[in-house]
Amino acid sequence: MTVGQGIAGGKIILMGEHSVVYGQPAIALPFSKVAIQCSVDFIQGDNTVDCDFYHGKLNEAPVLLEGVRALVERTMKELGKENDGLQLRIESNLPAQRGLGSSAAVSVAVVRALYDAFKVDLTEDVLTELVGVAESIYHESPSGLDATTIASGKAVFFEKNRGKKYLPMSIDGVLVVADTGVFGQTKQAVSSVRTLWNNNPDHINPILDRLGELTMLASECLETNDSVMLGRTMNEAQALLRQIDVSDDRLEHLVEVAIESGALGAKLTGGGKGGCMIALCSTYEAANYVSQKLKEAGASNTWFYDLKEIVSHE
Repeated sequence: MTVGQGIAGGKIILMGEHSVVYGQPAIALPFSKVAIQCSVDFIQGDNTVDCDFYHGKLNEAPVLLEGVRALVERTMKELGKENDGLQLRIESNLPAQRGLGSSAAVSVAVVRALYDAFKVDLTEDVLTELVGVAESIYHESPSGLDATTIASGKAVFFEKNRGKKYLPMSIDGVLVVADTGVFGQTKQAVSSVRTLWNNNPDHINPILDRLGELTMLASECLETNDSVMLGRTMNEAQALLRQIDVSDDRLEHLVEVAIESGALGAKLTGGGKGGCMIALCSTYEAANYVSQKLKEAGASNTWFYDLKEIVSHE
C-alpha cells in the first residue's frame, strides 16, 4: 500500500548556464512535459529502491543512486524518523543526463514522497535545502538553480550569492526542446570551464560577464514580450558557450538547423557536451516546422513548450 507520493517535473535553463557558477544571473523555466514520480511504502527491514536500472537494498545500490541514499538519510533525520523500513519506487519519463534537471527532479520527488508518507508539511525552503544534499554529490559546484526551479515550479531569475526571484512572464513564443540523444556531460563541462578560468581568467571573465549581461537582457524581453530580441540573445549566448567549449558538434548542428528553419534563436540548454538544445519560435506552426527539421537532422525527441503556460509570478 502506497503511503506517500511525490511528483516533480524537469527544468530548462533559458540563459546563464555555466556563468551562473561564477556569480552571474541565470534564468530557468519549469518543464512539466517530462516528470519523475516517487512512491513510498512502509516495509520491514532495510530501505529498498525500485527504478529503471536497479531493484534492491538502497545501501547496496550502485553509485548512480548515491545521492538518493544520502538524501533519504538526511530527510529521515530532518523528519525525526528511523532511516529504515522504506520502499521507494521511482518512475520517470524524464531522460537522464540531458540537462533537463533529472537528478534534481528525482530528489524533489523523493523528498515530497517522504514528507507525504509521514503527513508532514514541506516548505519550499526545506525542500530546496534537502535536494542540495544529493545535488552536491551528483554535480561539481552545483549552483542550486535546478533545485530552486523544480521545487518552485516557477520561472526563476537566480544569482548564486543573491538568491532567487520569480520572473513576471509576458511573452508570446513557443520553445522547441530537442534531445540530441547523447548523454550530456555536465560535471565534465563544469570542470572544463573551471580549468579554463583558472588558467586564463582574463580571457574567460569577459565571456562570463557578457553571458550575465545577456541574461539580464533576456529577463527584460520576457517582461516586455520582445521575442525577436530574446532570440538574438540566445544566439549570442550560444556563440559564447561555444567559445568556452561546452557545446559539441551535434548541438551545433541542431542549432544551425533550427535557425535555418526559421527559429528566432537557438542554443544549448544545461551543461552541454551533449544533452538538449532549445529553439525559440513565434508560433506553433513555426515550431512544428522547426521540430520536423530537427528530427530529420538527428534529434531523438522533441517537445513543445508554450511560454504562455508559465504562470506569471511577481
